[in-house]
Amino acid sequence: MYPNLNKIILPSFLFVLVSVNAQSTSQDSIPISLEKVWQKAAVNSKEIKMNQLHSKSGEEAVKNAKSKQLPEIGINANYGKLANIPVFNQGILHHADFIPLENHSIYGATLDSYFDIYNGHKIKTNIQKESVKQELSKYMEEETTLSIHFEVAQAYLKLQLFLEFEKLTKQNIHQNEARLELIRKLYNGGVVLKTDLLRAQLLLSKQKISLTEIRNNADLAMQELNIFMGDPDEQKLKPTDCISFQEQQKIMSYEDYTKIAIDKSPLQKITQQKVTLSKLSIDALKADKLPRIGLFGEYTYSYPQIKLYPYANSPYLLGVVGVKLSYSISSIYHDIHKEEEAKILYEEEKIAQENIQDNLRKEINKSYKHYVEDQEKIEAFQLSVKQATENYRILNQTYFNQLSLITDLLDADTQLLQAQYELISAKIAEQLHYYELLKNTGDL
Repeated sequence: MYPNLNKIILPSFLFVLVSVNAQSTSQDSIPISLEKVWQKAAVNSKEIKMNQLHSKSGEEAVKNAKSKQLPEIGINANYGKLANIPVFNQGILHHADFIPLENHSIYGATLDSYFDIYNGHKIKTNIQKESVKQELSKYMEEETTLSIHFEVAQAYLKLQLFLEFEKLTKQNIHQNEARLELIRKLYNGGVVLKTDLLRAQLLLSKQKISLTEIRNNADLAMQELNIFMGDPDEQKLKPTDCISFQEQQKIMSYEDYTKIAIDKSPLQKITQQKVTLSKLSIDALKADKLPRIGLFGEYTYSYPQIKLYPYANSPYLLGVVGVKLSYSISSIYHDIHKEEEAKILYEEEKIAQENIQDNLRKEINKSYKHYVEDQEKIEAFQLSVKQATENYRILNQTYFNQLSLITDLLDADTQLLQAQYELISAKIAEQLHYYELLKNTGDL
C-alpha cells in the first residue's frame, strides 16, 4: 500500500505474525474472549485428546506391572492315543517285540503355580519404569496444553491485529474519499493540477487493495481459531479482549522467571523423567544378571501312571511343592553391550536435560527483554501518533490553502497510518511476549 509498508509490522512481531487471517466483524459475529477460546480448545484439541489417552494407557501399564507381583497360575490338559511300543531286544536290525497295551489312551490335567520370592528386584524396577513413563505422559500433556494455549493466543492476537488494521484502513479510506472529492472539485475549478487528482486516486486505490489483503488475513486467523475450538470454519468471531493490558502486568526479574521455569516447566520435568527412566533401564539390566528364587506348586491328574515305578494302567494324582532357583549364565556375556548402551543413553539424557535448561534460560531472557522493549516502544509510538496527527492536520490545512504540495499531504497521511499501525503492533507484541514468557515458565 505504501512505499515502506514492510515497516508496518514490527520486526519483533514478525516471527509469529505469519500470514494468517480472520473474518471482519459484523452484526452476526460471536463475541469471544481469549479465555473462552482456551477453554474450548482444551476440550476439542485433538493433540490434547491424544495426550490424555496416552496418559490413561500409562495408568493401565502401571497396573499391569504391579499385577506381575501376583503368583503365576496355569492349567493344562491333554489327551492322546499311544502307539504300540516296539522293543528291540536283539538290536535294531532284528525283529522287535511289542509291549501289549490294554488301553492305548493317555490323558492328564495339571494345575501349576509359581510365586517369585526374589528376582533381583526386576518386577519392582519395572513398576518404577512404568510409573515414570506415566508421569512423563502427564508432563507431555501439560507441555501440549501450554503449546496449544500459546498457539491460540497467537491466532487470537493476530485476529485482533488485523481487525484493528481493518478499522484504521476503513477510516483512512473514508477520509481519503472525502479528500479526493474536494481535490476533484478544486481540479474542476482549475485550482489544482491533474497530477494532484491522479496521486490522490492512486493512493485511495492502493488503500482499498490493502484493505482486501487485511480482510483476507483476518479471515484466515478466524478460521484458525475456529479449528482450535472445533467450530465451523466460516463462523465469524469478534474478540472482546482489549488490545492493551488493562493494568500494568507484574513483571519479575529474569532470575525469578528462570527459577520458576526450572521448577514448573513441563519441558524440564520431561527431561528429568527421561533421565530417571534411563537410570532404571540400567538397573533392569543388572537385575537380569541376578538369580531368581521362587515357590512352585504342581498338582497333576494323569493316566496311565508312568512317572513313578512300578507303572500302572490306572489314573493317578501327584502333587509337588517346593523352592525353585534359576540363573541365566548367558546373561553374563549377552548383556555386556546392552549395559554399555544403556549407560551411554543415560549420559545422553543428562546432557539433554542441561540443554533444555540452557534453552529455557535463553527463551525466557529473549521474551523478557522483548516484553520490556515493547513497553518502551508503546510510549514512543504513542508520541509518534500524536506528532503524525498534528503534522497531517497542518499539511491538510496548508494544502487546501495552496501553501503545500499534494505529495507532502499524502506522505503525512501515510506516516499517520503507519504510526497507528506501529502502535497497535507494539501493543499486540507486548501481550504476545508476555504470554510467551508465561509459557516458558509453565504458567500459561
